[in-house]
Amino acid sequence: MRVPATSIMRRDFIELPEPIRRFLGPILGVIGFLFWLLAVHDADYLKMGAYGLVSILGWPYFVGLVLVVAGFAIELMRTPLRSRWLLFLIVLLAIFLYGTACAVEPVAELTDSWIHTGFIQYIFQNGHPLNGYDARFSWPGAFSLGAILVNFTGQANAVGFLRWFPIFIELANLAPLLVMARFSGVSRRAGWLGIAIYYATNWIFQDYFSPQALNYFFYLVLIAAVLAIWQPRRIRGDGPVRGPWRERVAQSRKIITHSRFVGDDAATTWGSIETMSVVGLLGLICLASAISHQLTPYAMVLALAACLVTRRLGRPELVLLVAMFAFGWLSLGASNYWVGHLSVIFGSIGAVSSTLSSNVTSRVSGGSTHLLVVEIRILLTGVVYLLAGIGFLRRYTDSRLLEALAGAPFILVAAQSYGGEGLLRVVLFGLPFVGLLAASAIFPSQSGSIRSLVPRIAIGKYALIGRPILRLAVVAVVLSFALATTIVRGGNDGYESFSSGELAAVNYAYAHVSAGETIGITNYYLPIGQRDITTVGVYDPGITSSYQKIGRLLLRAQPALIILSQSTEAYGEQVTGYPVGWEATLETTFVNHGYQIVAHWTTATVLKAST
Repeated sequence: MRVPATSIMRRDFIELPEPIRRFLGPILGVIGFLFWLLAVHDADYLKMGAYGLVSILGWPYFVGLVLVVAGFAIELMRTPLRSRWLLFLIVLLAIFLYGTACAVEPVAELTDSWIHTGFIQYIFQNGHPLNGYDARFSWPGAFSLGAILVNFTGQANAVGFLRWFPIFIELANLAPLLVMARFSGVSRRAGWLGIAIYYATNWIFQDYFSPQALNYFFYLVLIAAVLAIWQPRRIRGDGPVRGPWRERVAQSRKIITHSRFVGDDAATTWGSIETMSVVGLLGLICLASAISHQLTPYAMVLALAACLVTRRLGRPELVLLVAMFAFGWLSLGASNYWVGHLSVIFGSIGAVSSTLSSNVTSRVSGGSTHLLVVEIRILLTGVVYLLAGIGFLRRYTDSRLLEALAGAPFILVAAQSYGGEGLLRVVLFGLPFVGLLAASAIFPSQSGSIRSLVPRIAIGKYALIGRPILRLAVVAVVLSFALATTIVRGGNDGYESFSSGELAAVNYAYAHVSAGETIGITNYYLPIGQRDITTVGVYDPGITSSYQKIGRLLLRAQPALIILSQSTEAYGEQVTGYPVGWEATLETTFVNHGYQIVAHWTTATVLKAST
């Protein structure tokens, strides 16, 4: 007897009871979260190896991740979509990717987050930023907000905010991401998948306690609000156009018309009072960003310009306002930074090759493990952009907004002077829109005045197996990206994360150093800089060709105390190629030249100069 194809296809859930079939996605998510709790409980930070966080995550983590992604794929293919359960599973995915390090590692990662705490502490104690101390103090907005929060919460400093900040800010980003997905013009399934792809591919660790993390949230809120307010008016042709490519050329020519630049091609259903109120709030957000971060305001200008030319911004005044805030603060408020440093600001304009070298070429270096992590990062970024390119070809749309927003930040590559992290920030600014385009490769929109660049795929008699194939495609894409991000996001944690012993060593040094004295370190991979920034110096010899030179430079500088630690040693071994145990050799050298060990932990040692 012939079994109907529909019966075969209904075996997706293998005759599970109706309540389980109905809630299979959330059930898998809950089970996956229980596995995550087990993985976090069993992870031993002190056993972390050269591959970073992934080296201490056992099989429960990966089983749990598979279950969460499978649950998301099952829920995504349901009809109708259930937003609350999709949101629940997205939050679980974010916890896996951004909350694991927070839960496993005993101390907040990255030296910069501790340095930012020191900046906040100075403002909290003195009521104003310290001009001329550090370029970041020329954009003090975020640090001032941090000082207000310290005072409001009754804390002695901002250290308590550090450890869980990455997962907090990533979950805060979810709100504007949901708005952008809803109003970007993609289908609902593509919107949810695009958010999952964003979280699964965001290996760019810019969500630590920092002004850029806060300002990236501002950036997302700004774009989300603009997309929610304005929609594109339908393009009207001037007459019959023969041939699809002539039609596309005719549509493209309208980009440079006067009506496009004054916003006549965008419309809103909002009332004038509501619109002006939200625009006023956006202006305040842009002002806060202009005084908080060097790069984000210019990314905002480019993104708003992209919205304007793609008929998603009603008027050009907002673009001009953000540009005025950014250049105004740079010219006036940040004058302490640029006076005498104009070459730093404008010297790299047009120097694309040198910018790419500092952002890409110089990073592909170090030991084999570090090289592997860097290469996977490059491959991961390339694959998601390739998938986004397929989505660009397949989708119908009323506006090329996503393509413009994904491409606009790359103008910063030719104009920015942000140093070696500039390209990382550029990719991050475009990642939400690249994620939505990548999702469109699987769930392309089927309607819109701008037609697909490739013919539709005729499913025909294979329609019955389409849903299981799409479900498998979602699992394959999200899971492969999430596994790669697990590896590469925590790939530097062998030296970017810190132990309790290392923090104790730093606190000991601060407690036993006098004003005007210096603490010596072999490199900056320590939880240091969080206090006494004007009275206690921190001396780092910098990257040198040999570790013996680091020892000579430290002895020449004669710091009052020297800290040797597990993280600083790991950085030397994994990135600069120093031999295993190089800090033990330096310790012997320091002892032979008048230093004595005054404090020791399993992961850190403090030496003091003999009086």
